[in-house]
Amino acid sequence: MLKRLKVDNIRSYEQLDLSFKSGVTVVSGVNGSGKSSLLEACFTGLFGSKTLDRDFVLSDIITKGASKASISLEFEQSGHNYSVEQSFRNDPEKGRASNTKSVFMKDGEIIFDQATRTYEAVTSLLNMDEEAYRNCVYIRQGEIDVLINSKPKDRQKMIDGLLQLGKLEEYRERASSARVGVGRHQRDNERRSKEVASEIKLIEDTDPAGRLSALRTRSGEIDAEVSSLNEKRDRTRSLIDDVTKKISELNELSVRKGSVQQQIKDLTDRKSQSYVSIDSLSKNIHTHKDLLESKQVRVSEIGSQLKADSKDVESLVAKLDGEERSLRDSLSDLKSKRAVYEKDLLNMGQSVKDLEKQAKSIEYAAKDVESKIKSVLSEIGTHKVRIEELEGEHKNIVSKIVSLGFSLEKLENIDEVLDLVNDQQKRFHGRDAELKVKISEIKTRLERSKQLLEAGKCPTCGQDLKGSCVEESTASDNETVKKLETELSELKVKQTEAEGRVNKVRLARGCKSEIDTVVRGIDSAKEAIERDNKRIEEYGLRLKEDELKIKELLSGKESLEKSLDETKAKVMQIRQDEESVLKEHSKFLESLGLAREMQKILGEFEKINSEIRQMNDKIKSIQEMVLLFDGQIGEKKESLKEIEDKIGKFNKTELESLNRDYGFAFGKINSEIDRLKLEKDDVMKKAGMAENDRVRLSDLKKNLNVLKNRAEYLNAVYSDAENLESMYMRIRAQLRSSNIQTLDRLINEIFSFMYSNNAYSHVMLDADYNLTVFEKDGTALEPKLLSGGERALFNLVLRCAIYRLLSLGTSSHDGAGLPPLIMDEPTVFLDRGHVHQLIKLIDMMRDIGVAQILIVSHDESLIDSADHVFAVEKDPVTNNSAIYAR
Repeated sequence: MLKRLKVDNIRSYEQLDLSFKSGVTVVSGVNGSGKSSLLEACFTGLFGSKTLDRDFVLSDIITKGASKASISLEFEQSGHNYSVEQSFRNDPEKGRASNTKSVFMKDGEIIFDQATRTYEAVTSLLNMDEEAYRNCVYIRQGEIDVLINSKPKDRQKMIDGLLQLGKLEEYRERASSARVGVGRHQRDNERRSKEVASEIKLIEDTDPAGRLSALRTRSGEIDAEVSSLNEKRDRTRSLIDDVTKKISELNELSVRKGSVQQQIKDLTDRKSQSYVSIDSLSKNIHTHKDLLESKQVRVSEIGSQLKADSKDVESLVAKLDGEERSLRDSLSDLKSKRAVYEKDLLNMGQSVKDLEKQAKSIEYAAKDVESKIKSVLSEIGTHKVRIEELEGEHKNIVSKIVSLGFSLEKLENIDEVLDLVNDQQKRFHGRDAELKVKISEIKTRLERSKQLLEAGKCPTCGQDLKGSCVEESTASDNETVKKLETELSELKVKQTEAEGRVNKVRLARGCKSEIDTVVRGIDSAKEAIERDNKRIEEYGLRLKEDELKIKELLSGKESLEKSLDETKAKVMQIRQDEESVLKEHSKFLESLGLAREMQKILGEFEKINSEIRQMNDKIKSIQEMVLLFDGQIGEKKESLKEIEDKIGKFNKTELESLNRDYGFAFGKINSEIDRLKLEKDDVMKKAGMAENDRVRLSDLKKNLNVLKNRAEYLNAVYSDAENLESMYMRIRAQLRSSNIQTLDRLINEIFSFMYSNNAYSHVMLDADYNLTVFEKDGTALEPKLLSGGERALFNLVLRCAIYRLLSLGTSSHDGAGLPPLIMDEPTVFLDRGHVHQLIKLIDMMRDIGVAQILIVSHDESLIDSADHVFAVEKDPVTNNSAIYAR
């Protein structure tokens, strides 16, 4: 039984904390207010994301824009208090959400805190998964007839799953799979035994022990030959090393000779290069002296132009620089003032244009307001004409209502009157069908009695039937038929009258709807006239305000134009002053440039003199290096003579010939050793194979004994699996037969209770869960052929019967151990008569002990019959739902 639901940011519920009680609870509210979302929250709280349909993702159940959401559901089961907490994280931009927390608690203690384990705990506790929950206790909106519309195999699978028979089928399949698997192992074991026996014979034919002995003898002989060859190879290696050493020494002396010759050549080249550098430096010194003379001439020219001595150049540059800077600052000040005034001119000019535009805009707006006033006056005239037309229609409809025998006051309860006459018509219809059935049954009995009386004797006992009870009952039946036919004829007249009353009431109800429409139209037109008058008043005030604004704008424009003329005069004066200062500044810039050029040339004199001194010092250094090169060349020539004397002591041709002969002998010895090693490897490989064959033969004989023992074990296991599969099939068939009989009885009990005064007699459930409805005349119907309302009720009967059957398996035998029976908008396909039958069904389920029934509906009949009622409302501004007890 559900006890408490808490949600945060689930669909339209920002926050919700709701407590449930036992009995019948109805959740009401207008369409789209969030009623069904409440049941979906309970469903998702139990089973997590498993409840999502194929077309939905987890982020669809989270409030739009929310990054976090949670559901906490508390419920009682078998004397214990349980709770499931589901938390979600959402990324609104990407539309992705995930389950971040899933906790299952029992009596306040955490049992599991992982989504998969929590889901398994809930399904184990309720003995049903989310699919079984939907097929039994949770009748979702639009899914009321899913059991009838499903295929026979699917319906059988649904109900078997609810009754836990699917587990027996699962166990049978496991036993069958085990039997097949054991059979596969038997065949594999037999094949393996034959292979092992064949392999044993092949190995025994090759005599592995004899082969191993011969190969070990040959291995010893090869080792002795290799040892002798290794001694010869070592002696040859020593001779080769001695010759190689002498050849290496000769090569090293040749390399040293080449190196000394190259060093002598490098020193000679560097000596020649030094003489070239001395010539180049001498030419550069002459060039620097010519440059120094030309710069002295330029200094004299600049001194004449400036009428100044080169000794006073520093003070002259400072003086000219100060005067130039002062003129530049004055020029900058004048430019800044001119820019400010010019900016003011632009702003004032733009302001004048803006004032002109505003004035014209207000004038255009005023003309538009005057046009709107004319349009509104025209609309008022149209509304008045419409009111006159509607008042005429109202008089005509009132006359029509009076002609039907009603007044406007009586029309207030016209729906109740229509329900009464409809109920009377249905009762007549039901009595008509009942009379027809009774007359048919009696006529059938009369026909049978007539045949017996014509025969004259009872076909069973042979007694004469004259004066018997058969003759008396025939007379009584004839009298009864006449009375029933008379009643049926009178009933036809009453049905015709009732039909006339129904049509008359329906016409009156239609007139009421027309009057309501006319009255709403008149009220709407009057409200429109009132709104239009207010609009005209507002437009008049707006015109007066616009006139004042235009006067203010024109006055401001005149003031701005005066300021504009004064600013233009100031700009002209500043431009004249700016031209005078600019001419004087240009003269000072020219003098300052010449003074700085003189200053720069005087600074270069010392640099050129310094470079000349450096080049003279470098010439001296190069001359000293040439003397050093001469000494080094003499030393290198003496070293070259010593190397040539040592090379003459070696005979290179003789050394190379000996090296080739010794190398050939060494290679031949190595080849023979390699050949013997390959032979040894082959012998050892064959010896290993012989040893492996000997070991393999022993292992195969042991393996053959194991396979024989395994064959006996597999035969026993195969027999056990076969017996187990047969047992599960037998138990499943027995339980299904028992459940079908019980379910058939429960369906007919509820069906008889619901259809006691109707044309249906009973329902039959066959072994494959196919359902057939029988009329009282014996006609068989498929449930799909029933009307929409009858089919919906029939599905509810089937669901409630399954619920009762499941309750028989609980300890309380009254449904208290099962989840609450939940119905989401069960009246969608029902007319008022069927709604009353639905209320009877709900009362019956409550009377037989169903602990808790939750219904979402806005039907007043269901609301009035409930133990507890909750109303759901949605805020049109925030789009959030809220719930409160009524």
